[in-house]
Amino acid sequence: MTTAFTRLRPLLAPDSVAIVGASATPGKYGNTVVKYLQNAGFKGRIYPINPEGGLHEGLQFYKSLADVPERIDCAFTVIPAAATPGVVRQGAAAGVRAMILGASGFAEMGSDAGRKRQDEIVETARASGMIILGPNTNGIWNAHHGLALGYNTSHGEPMRRGSISIAAHSGALFDSFIPRLASFGCGFAKLVPLGNEASLDMLELLDALIDDPETQVIGLIMEAIRDGARLRSLAARAHAAGKPIFALKLGRSAAGATAAIAHSSRLAGSFRAYEALLHDCGIPIVRSIETLAAACTLASDKRALKLDGDIRLIGVSGSGGGCSLMADHAAERGIELAGDGDGAWTGETAKMIAGYSGIGLVRNPIDGGNLHGWEKLPELIAAMERDQFNGPLAGFAHRLPTLAADLSLLGPIVERKKRTGAPAVMISPGGLRPEVQTRYAAEGVPVFSDLAACFDSLRALYDALGYGKEHSVVAIPGQPPTPSPEIAAHVKSALAASNGEFLPEIESAEILREAGIPMVESRVVIDADAASAAAGAIGFPVVVKAIAPGIAHKNDAGLVAVGIVNAADARIAFATLTERARAAGADMATTRIVVQRQFPSRAEIIVGTTYEPGLGHFLVAGLGGVHAELLDSVILLPVSLAPATISKRICATKVGALLARLSRGTGRDLTAEIVAVLVALQALVTAAPDDIASIDVNPLLIGTEGALAVDALIVPRRA
Repeated sequence: MTTAFTRLRPLLAPDSVAIVGASATPGKYGNTVVKYLQNAGFKGRIYPINPEGGLHEGLQFYKSLADVPERIDCAFTVIPAAATPGVVRQGAAAGVRAMILGASGFAEMGSDAGRKRQDEIVETARASGMIILGPNTNGIWNAHHGLALGYNTSHGEPMRRGSISIAAHSGALFDSFIPRLASFGCGFAKLVPLGNEASLDMLELLDALIDDPETQVIGLIMEAIRDGARLRSLAARAHAAGKPIFALKLGRSAAGATAAIAHSSRLAGSFRAYEALLHDCGIPIVRSIETLAAACTLASDKRALKLDGDIRLIGVSGSGGGCSLMADHAAERGIELAGDGDGAWTGETAKMIAGYSGIGLVRNPIDGGNLHGWEKLPELIAAMERDQFNGPLAGFAHRLPTLAADLSLLGPIVERKKRTGAPAVMISPGGLRPEVQTRYAAEGVPVFSDLAACFDSLRALYDALGYGKEHSVVAIPGQPPTPSPEIAAHVKSALAASNGEFLPEIESAEILREAGIPMVESRVVIDADAASAAAGAIGFPVVVKAIAPGIAHKNDAGLVAVGIVNAADARIAFATLTERARAAGADMATTRIVVQRQFPSRAEIIVGTTYEPGLGHFLVAGLGGVHAELLDSVILLPVSLAPATISKRICATKVGALLARLSRGTGRDLTAEIVAVLVALQALVTAAPDDIASIDVNPLLIGTEGALAVDALIVPRRA
């Protein structure tokens, strides 16, 4: 059966390798690549390509790819960018199955010449069926195959086989990742920097790694992906295969969202969209190379993701200060400590501690100073196992006066890990004896100098545990709503008629109302007398707004008057807002003044949708009103999710806590009402996915009458 890995085998596990641009001169890249490949123990056939030919250090150099006496699996190019398209054509003519293009100078340069070169390569690859990695890549590693094909410093380092594979948009980071992985005592399977992804992209590679029998844990170092729906599907497949995925997302700032029109898009930002998608894919996000290496190391022991019973964290420290630091870092990340919640042990563990005499207070984390050393730790750990305290163990250690004292802590921790499969980590800001650190690494116990990195790694592991036990959260979208042809047609016609950057409030509200979202009634008035009459008919107090073309946020422009309590004030508001709109340069022929009833509210939230290229549409919900961006408290949810999943995610946020509190004693389920609004928004954007860039409902008032939207904005994709 052909699998994704089978298709990429010529690249990932070739039997024959050509090095185009090979050199017999020491120090040149072309020479370095050949040496690294030989030293790694590659068992396949190596064909150096150099126009001069000849025999150098036991290797026959060939003048061109066409001269090689067999069809080559993989060719690595160590040549300038300008020469690369021609060599790729030569490779295609010679039947080369895969090529790794090491040069820079293509689309990443932003130049017409660079883009043209890359387009030529893509065209050749498409026509010939050749696999292309890069261009602008550092090479590839396969520890199980002895394949160190590239020129990074790490290509020349000894390879330790393991089960971790990494796909990355940044090849240079491997020179940081590999040494860190080695320091944790862990090896790797495959490391693949993707470069410009001219042909092979991260998702295609991820597909292959899921099929790869040598890969059991997958790390992604990602800038951007092209297909959020496919990532969801692949994550579900990886989960079914028992292969956890961890992601280090590069570029977490929201700078790219600052120019967006809608609050919902500005609050979303690219990283939050990735965060939301990865969460629902069951892929924990890490924030550093060290954390990625550690999380992958911890998960590489398959027993770590099969823990059951009480899996809350156990801590041990040689000092009270270390105990406090560990407890603080755990609490900041929502990692629970084993025990009664106040640090006191329970069950057999508590009974054993109570039987000790002459000791200090023993809580979790355990202070070794209060135990007068670690002699009692083995029996305490045994009691914990009888109590089903099966969670990870974190230790905080200083260098003790003797090696024997250091080993008295190491022994019980390592033995527990061997016996139970529960992961263990050590933190030592000041460092340990080299021989002690080596022992920890040999037993798969990562040693950290930084508390934050350690607890970030534990958080990622707990996230992976949670996703593994809660299948409903992992990449299981809800049944997509049946698109409404009528609403889709309405959206298209309204956006076409608007001929602007956004659909104004009145037209936006009309569509949202049709979609089932509770919207306030707006009455358009043409003069001060009409404003006074409309206000009286609606009932005071009222809000008066000027809806002017090109002005998306009326409050910011001073085009909203609230608290109008009588007819005279309504007339004044009409005149004032008309003058302000004129002063702002609005086209008065198309500016409209509207009157709305002012509803009392106990809270204001923002809901809406946003679109992230490559990832798709997202629902947005958070604390809102005029200070929505200042509050900056939103959650993103990928479209489409089941209503039950939307409800669960909302309940876990500040908005959910607020809605639960406001629902008390009212007889209303405000959370359900907000979920209904989000489900309606999801159906709306599903009906016209190619037409809508974002929807802004801000504020959505929460009052005694339930949820009611008093402002709306729809932004077309063309904007």
